[in-house]
Amino acid sequence: MEESDKRRAFTTRMIWVVIGIFLIVMVGSQILLNFSSPVRTETATLYTATEAIGFKGVYVRDEKLVSYNVNGIISYTHSDGSKVGKNSVIAKVYKNRSDIVLRRQIEELEEQKAVLMDAQAFVGADTSQLESFSNQISEKHSDLMQYIYDGNYEAASSMKSDFLNLQSKREIVKGTETSFDDKISSIDSRIAELRSRITYEPYEITIPETGYFISKADGYENKLNTTSVYDLTAEQIEEIVAAEERQENPAGVIGKLVSDYTWYMAAVLDTVRLGTVFQGAEVTLRIGNSGQNVKAEIVSLTKQADGRSIAIFRCDMFLADFIGSRVAQARLLLDDHIGIMIPNSAIRMNPEDGSVGVYIQDGIVVKFRKVKQILSEEEYTLVRDTSDEDGYLALYDNIIVEGRDLYDGKIIG
Repeated sequence: MEESDKRRAFTTRMIWVVIGIFLIVMVGSQILLNFSSPVRTETATLYTATEAIGFKGVYVRDEKLVSYNVNGIISYTHSDGSKVGKNSVIAKVYKNRSDIVLRRQIEELEEQKAVLMDAQAFVGADTSQLESFSNQISEKHSDLMQYIYDGNYEAASSMKSDFLNLQSKREIVKGTETSFDDKISSIDSRIAELRSRITYEPYEITIPETGYFISKADGYENKLNTTSVYDLTAEQIEEIVAAEERQENPAGVIGKLVSDYTWYMAAVLDTVRLGTVFQGAEVTLRIGNSGQNVKAEIVSLTKQADGRSIAIFRCDMFLADFIGSRVAQARLLLDDHIGIMIPNSAIRMNPEDGSVGVYIQDGIVVKFRKVKQILSEEEYTLVRDTSDEDGYLALYDNIIVEGRDLYDGKIIG
């Protein structure tokens, strides 16, 4: 009986020990959460930010459709945006795809042959040019890496001949190669063999005048031009922006020709955000995601009854990267502002007086600091440098960008 009582007493004591440990852990964790709440901070420093209005604009140019009436497979001879002269061949129509492949192989071989013949002219040249060739190869390599980094693989691929040309010249000047006659002869034999396998000569499509060629047509070529752009309504602009891009050209159309490098862009913008922008002003547009800035003139600015304005921009800078587009994402760059940049997630409202500000970490204490906003973007807000004002954010304050249950005066460890 005594042994049984001892076991019950021991079990009871162990239960109370476990309960005690549990309570200590719970209380301790709450204390840690309240007084050692982890936070992440960013130092308040000065930034220069450009106020901008983002929008989708409609490209308007003087364009003419280029037609053809031959059946077959089209192979373009110029990339979009290329300037072509009067009576230039812009495309060839083949009876079958195998002929296209053979033609392209021949063109590549002819290009290699031209490079080798050019390099062979340097036989016996002064070796002092070696350094120049090596430097040019290094520069081309840097350009190649930049193109790959930017995702411009077409430009990267086009550098193949440049590399071959410079390397061949360097080998000739160094004396590593004394002649490319055997290679050129081998290329000639290969070209002759490929030509013998071509079944039909292609039909060549030419253009009657000079301009910039684009292989895509979207159906607006006969509706939009540099005269009618001034008559566009807000509804028409929005309809074009919302329309899906045509995937294929209309029947019998091979592309279009843009008469010159001048282009217009029509857009619907918020009148209030335009501020002091006026018709006739020269402004800066940032087109697409490339970060390319262009100067443009606002040739028309018409206020609408709904608080918006139709803006027509005119630019004389040729943009080959966007010439095939009808609609483009753009930003109208306005004023530059200097201030403190803070993430929008860090902006809070003071529950006591409703003021807007941020929490900062001052030693182990959380403090609320008011801010004066300059402009706000999707992820960040630029606020004034209020270092000289009590109760406001100052330079080099540690702004709390991540933390929970924050309040003025909270102790953090």
